[in-house]
Amino acid sequence: MLVVGLGVLSAPLAGCASGTTQVSNTANTGNPLDVGTEVTQTQWGPLGPADRLMLVKVRLAGAWELPSGEMALKKGVSQAVRDAGTHLIDGHTELNATDTKIAAELNVPIPTTPLPEQQGFLTEMTNASGTAFDKFFAGVLRDQHGAVYQLLAQVRAGTRNSMIRDFANRCMVVVLDHITMMERTGLVNYEALPSPTAPPPVPVPTAAQVTSSNNTSLGVFVIAAVMAAGAIAVPFVRRLRPKKKPSIIPE
Repeated sequence: MLVVGLGVLSAPLAGCASGTTQVSNTANTGNPLDVGTEVTQTQWGPLGPADRLMLVKVRLAGAWELPSGEMALKKGVSQAVRDAGTHLIDGHTELNATDTKIAAELNVPIPTTPLPEQQGFLTEMTNASGTAFDKFFAGVLRDQHGAVYQLLAQVRAGTRNSMIRDFANRCMVVVLDHITMMERTGLVNYEALPSPTAPPPVPVPTAAQVTSSNNTSLGVFVIAAVMAAGAIAVPFVRRLRPKKKPSIIPE
């Protein structure tokens, strides 16, 4: 069973709603994924579109993945599938509660019902039985958790909001646990998962460019060192120069 813990998030949640600028964050299109483009100021730092989208997607995940876990306990053929179901229930019970609290503090509207596609996953699992259920359960949940994990990593890497950063840390732990549990079923078809994409290539400096840059830096350093040494030496030499004796020839 996944051990849950909210200590890192509990402190900033109490009585802090006044720290958030109260503005509309969505375009009011009826689409929960439309989180607007505004950056609002909160006492935990700026809150941008990606931060809001993370809160929305974590809650959407819980809206269908927790019921999926409950179905796995009842319909799963293999023990590994039933164990994965327990982890889904524990993990999303925790994340649902925390996500709801944080969204309220940051004035971010979040959905409570699955998207049509997610409802479709639940319907297919409801209609499946036996090993067909186990295979669909492991495959779709492994795929969907992978997509959410990518978003969490991007937000965690770049968010300016400390509350979102802390929550992303916890979400990544829970989601990675769920990915691992799906893979332990032995039913994940890795060939069906989206292939990872590499970032655009970054130009690598040639040896000549590196040498030229190093030589330029060395030259600048030597010149600066010589000038500094001269500035120190001139007053010293002046002090050592013998003073001019007064002339014995009257003027």
